[in-house]
Amino acid sequence: MKKRSSTTRPARALLGTAIAFAFALPALPAFADDSNLKVDGYLRQEMSWNMQDWEDTPNYNDRGKLSMARTTARLNLDWKATENVSVVAKLRAVGEVQTPFLRHLEKMGANNYRDGDIMDLYNRNHISDVIRELYVDFTLGDRTRVRLGKQQIAWGETDFFAANDLVHGFDWTWRSFLEPANEELRKANIMAKVNVDVPELDGGLEMFIRPGWDRKSDIGTELEIYGGRWSSQPWAGVDFRNIDPYDYRNDKGDVRDVTGGVRWSGMAGDINYSLSYLKTYWASPIMNGTSKFNGMPGTSPVKTEGRADTNGLFGDIIYPTVDVFGFTASGYADWADAVFSTEVAYIKDAPYNFSSIPGSFGSQVVAPGFDGVKYKDVLAWMIRMDKNLAFTQSLLGTEKPMFFSVQLFDKWIQGYDKDERLLYSVGWGGKAKEHSFLLTGIFGLSYDNGRVRPELVVGTDLSNGGGFAVPSVTVELSKNWRWKVEYDKFWDDEWRDSNKCAAPNASNCDSTTLFGYFHKRDQLYTSLTYLF
Repeated sequence: MKKRSSTTRPARALLGTAIAFAFALPALPAFADDSNLKVDGYLRQEMSWNMQDWEDTPNYNDRGKLSMARTTARLNLDWKATENVSVVAKLRAVGEVQTPFLRHLEKMGANNYRDGDIMDLYNRNHISDVIRELYVDFTLGDRTRVRLGKQQIAWGETDFFAANDLVHGFDWTWRSFLEPANEELRKANIMAKVNVDVPELDGGLEMFIRPGWDRKSDIGTELEIYGGRWSSQPWAGVDFRNIDPYDYRNDKGDVRDVTGGVRWSGMAGDINYSLSYLKTYWASPIMNGTSKFNGMPGTSPVKTEGRADTNGLFGDIIYPTVDVFGFTASGYADWADAVFSTEVAYIKDAPYNFSSIPGSFGSQVVAPGFDGVKYKDVLAWMIRMDKNLAFTQSLLGTEKPMFFSVQLFDKWIQGYDKDERLLYSVGWGGKAKEHSFLLTGIFGLSYDNGRVRPELVVGTDLSNGGGFAVPSVTVELSKNWRWKVEYDKFWDDEWRDSNKCAAPNASNCDSTTLFGYFHKRDQLYTSLTYLF
């Protein structure tokens, strides 16, 4: 396949925005005349710069380089067709300009699988991308509401690390986990959802089924394994699909599989609670190592999952299905003048890659994680307190009490055995511990009648070290305009140094965990949004 000319990139980058305008402009006059049609949305320009020189782009100074210049047009249409039927469309088009920094990553090899173009990672404007959601709502009798079509379903209480919010995968390729609006990151799916109110029991039942009609790329959380802007240290410019492509039709997890769930939500006194069961794809991509190299000197046997052997030279990326049994609860406590929330998810047979000794050929020459898959039951739980702190009004001059939220999250591996050498992620040598505690906090201030809102979000890995801090300020310039400035700071106790990880030592040269993936990936970010 011939590589596309770079001269077409600006035109393609702007095409997405033009599509959204094409939808929006005819609709706005109608909105003025038709009270059954609600129209809203935004236009947003986002930019970010690297604040440090990356370790994995040798002979290139990344500091100060523009890493993102992204324009987004969002349009939401809600048409009440009849008294009991409404149609909702949520459209989004994006356009990014290829900066010199992205051009450098492309020259290094970013997104070069099948002669790809790095901007295809960010300018995703196929019709199924532009149509974020499209569904019809209608009622059946007095108690039953039905939603059919492409949609999002959010279960759970957590802000950062999902326990029960596993119905959909997330797209972390263009902004990683830093985008605060999860609805912008979820991969919406074609589903049928039914809600039945049961007022006699102060609750209701929610059921959904996903028939398996989605695109292959619409399942599973998508990490930046293509070597682009949010690739993890030390994998800038490396497109892993050249040796381990996606396998969306594996017996362990097939895009055509029927998945779904059921949840009961209700009130017990003053406590909101829910109980749920979910059949879904495991949120993290899993390396399905090849068995082709069995028998080579210095290698270990690898059992390929779900098929006789892999499509890729070293393996395939798969998303096995799991069963999740969930519970959530939240309520106000007088004694603390705060709202407490908790979430528990018991995940049956969660897949983990592991690192064996001496390791397979793939692990010895590429990175840890090509040695196979083990399945462990996992108990993920979270507890959070949300509280308003009035002392900031006198101490910091805020117009109202500061919003404070603190959350403790844990993944507890059942039947843990240290000798199994489970990995947090393929590509790094950090071994999973029995408990993985993550502590996060949010501090939100408000000035000038809410027009100036400073915020600090911090998080740390209590089990392995490292963390992040995201100070920001959002300014309401006028009724329609919002401006945000943000700094994304990461720190780590361990990072993978490629100079120490040459073959055959690639599998035992580091103990990097979550925040080591973001080594020297600090960003300065700003956005300007027009709401309509």
